Amino acid sequence: MSRFLRRLADAHRHFGNLHGDRQEYRAAVANYGRAIRLDPSYAEAYYSRGVLHWREFGDYERAIEDLTTVLELAPSRAEAYFNRALACKMNQEVDQAIADFERYLEVGRDDFWLDAARRQLAELREELSGSSVS
Repeated sequence: MSRFLRRLADAHRHFGNLHGDRQEYRAAVANYGRAIRLDPSYAEAYYSRGVLHWREFGDYERAIEDLTTVLELAPSRAEAYFNRALACKMNQEVDQAIADFERYLEVGRDDFWLDAARRQLAELREELSGSSVS
């Protein structure tokens, strides 16, 4: 990839971040999409777009797609497991959510988010055990 295209992709990601900060989420997603079209291996743009898809639009399937792509491109990106787990949870994909929270607990480093993952995991397991009893 040429340096020019990568810099143009970086600019679109930057504009996506600016729009996101202003709560202009559709414009942010559009800019992340432009960055991805310029550089299909741009894991950070997939990550940012994926988070917005689940958090701001409730489009869990698209979020899961983007976050899965992040993990294919950058398997060490721990926060992608956490966010994909949340999107899976919201999309009623409990088994995948559990697997992703467990993976985050193995590779995550941030104490705050590790605690959040433990709480989410306990909640999902409680829901599963409660639904199997009824």
